[in-house]
Amino acid sequence: MFGMLRVAAVSLTATLMCHSAPVRAEISNSVVKIGILTDMAGPYSDQTGLGSVIAAQMAIDDFGGTVDGKPIVLISADHQNKPDVGSNIARQWLDIEGVDLIADLGSSGVALAVQNLVRDHKRLAIYSGPGTDRLTNDSCSPYGIHWTYDTYASGRAIATAMMDEKLDTWFFVTMDNAFGKSLEETVSKVVIERGGKVLGSAKHPSGTSDFSSYILQAQSSGAKVIVFANSGADFVQSIKQAREFGMTGNSPRLTGPAIAITDIKALGKQSAAGLQYVEAFYAGLNDKSAAFSKRFKERKGSIPGQAHAGVYSAVTAYLQAVEAVRSDNSEKVIAQMRSKPVNDAFTPSGTIRIDGRMVHDMYLMEAAEASATPKEDWDIVRLVKIIPGDQAFRPLDRSECPLVKVKGD
Repeated sequence: MFGMLRVAAVSLTATLMCHSAPVRAEISNSVVKIGILTDMAGPYSDQTGLGSVIAAQMAIDDFGGTVDGKPIVLISADHQNKPDVGSNIARQWLDIEGVDLIADLGSSGVALAVQNLVRDHKRLAIYSGPGTDRLTNDSCSPYGIHWTYDTYASGRAIATAMMDEKLDTWFFVTMDNAFGKSLEETVSKVVIERGGKVLGSAKHPSGTSDFSSYILQAQSSGAKVIVFANSGADFVQSIKQAREFGMTGNSPRLTGPAIAITDIKALGKQSAAGLQYVEAFYAGLNDKSAAFSKRFKERKGSIPGQAHAGVYSAVTAYLQAVEAVRSDNSEKVIAQMRSKPVNDAFTPSGTIRIDGRMVHDMYLMEAAEASATPKEDWDIVRLVKIIPGDQAFRPLDRSECPLVKVKGD
């Protein structure tokens, strides 16, 4: 009898303690661990790579190196643009190393593979480098956020801008992967909706060194617009070779919907002159953007691309959410992130939707003429038009994301 009373007393005391004082949320393993999974040496390494690691470290340093009294640890790895390699690294990070957030990714194929892993492990991934819009469409996840750009926004924006100029016949030189196919599909839909024609498409593998056969197909088509639906080193190489084949000036018009200022820099003045493209970050947008870009250059020696600025913004927002909820629990953190607008060096007005899309303004850009003399590193391009986020990204009523359908049921 006494034993039973003692157990009852202990239970009552515990209950009273639970009601009298809030339970303090905890950081798992007493550390917040962030992993930058990226392309360190391949075709996207200039756009992402070491720059993304530096951007993440800048965000951690600016945050003070700790959150809720616990250290912030940054690790990184090269996924080699191979989904199996990226998946194995991510699984090791999640199962053994206790990584709380995986960021950047830099490859659509790798990102889609990791999206499944973080869903199963209930950890967070924030995508800055990859472009496929499937991450917030049919392959969306409650644990994934697509931060920077995607093929829907970039593709529709450039197609709309060109069709407004009555450039109504198109040919694609497309990277034969999830990213390239998604980009071609998006642009083609706009062209056809607007009464234009797609005259053909030539697919190439990633890492191609000789684009001559693809360029000749594009040239012989007679299209007014030739779209290089690729990115990184592939885009730079293909444009340089197109210029060598006499594609200069605006006939035909060359474009790359999903490129960055790092690609414009790599092309050089002559090859880049007059190219129009869409980007998610513009260093000359405001004082915050310019200040971040100058600090980034001091660390890396080159200006930041959109993925770098996106990583800095995403890691900062994540740490702010962890601090606010005093926990690295994924559900609590992502709910907090959705509840707050994003206003930083990357964007002055961003919001995170239920499908995982971080909606923000996009920018129609144009590379400066070869004769222009830049005052700042980012003066090699000019801002043509700001595209409001609600016009740039896929509307939720056109989404195939199951999370959107669940919310609407």
